[in-house]
Amino acid sequence: MKELFEQCIQLLENGNYAEAMPTLRDLADKGYAEAQYRLGLCYRNGEGVEQNMEQAMISIFDAAVQGYNKAQFEMGEMHGEKGGLLMCKQEAFLWYRAAARGGHTEAQYEVGNCYYNGIGVARNYDMAVEFYRLAAEKGSIPAQIAMGHSYDDGNGVIANAKEAFTWYLKAAKQGDDSAMFVVGSRYEQGKGTERDVEEAREWYSRAARDGYEDAINALHDLDGLLV
Repeated sequence: MKELFEQCIQLLENGNYAEAMPTLRDLADKGYAEAQYRLGLCYRNGEGVEQNMEQAMISIFDAAVQGYNKAQFEMGEMHGEKGGLLMCKQEAFLWYRAAARGGHTEAQYEVGNCYYNGIGVARNYDMAVEFYRLAAEKGSIPAQIAMGHSYDDGNGVIANAKEAFTWYLKAAKQGDDSAMFVVGSRYEQGKGTERDVEEAREWYSRAARDGYEDAINALHDLDGLLV
């Protein structure tokens, strides 16, 4: 099945839907989780078929209940998109958690958010940090920033400016503008690291080159202080 599925994916990527869809449906009908998931995405996006959100959820659900973590994450996303209703938020959390336990990085970050903000589950900062850390250690920029916030605020961990700076720096080194701005401000303030105005200027400048307004303003203010 794997070889047939990979052929289907190649056909889809080449836009050859007429040839790909019958085989994809056949694989999905036979219970091949990756095919069920991919067919669900086709229905969700109107890719080779008429867009049908109900059919998309059915196909993705079929893959999710087999433990396919990409499908589990997508179920969380689809429930979250409905918004507002408590039951939908709870369902989103349960699917995110299932995917997170299967090692899905984005899901681990989302579970952290759910625990941190009390979305679909009781607020629990300790659990939030546990899941944020799982994602952050795998390079998730939002999770690294969330770890920085957690250490700044002392939520789920003992407040530690040095640890907060370390996590912001990890995100900044991956090119995140907001993290670069924070790193610049920490160097300027000497918070969590030695004060270093030139390092502050460097990080502000990196974010400013991307048009990040707070960094542009901070750079102007820094230049004014040095005149």
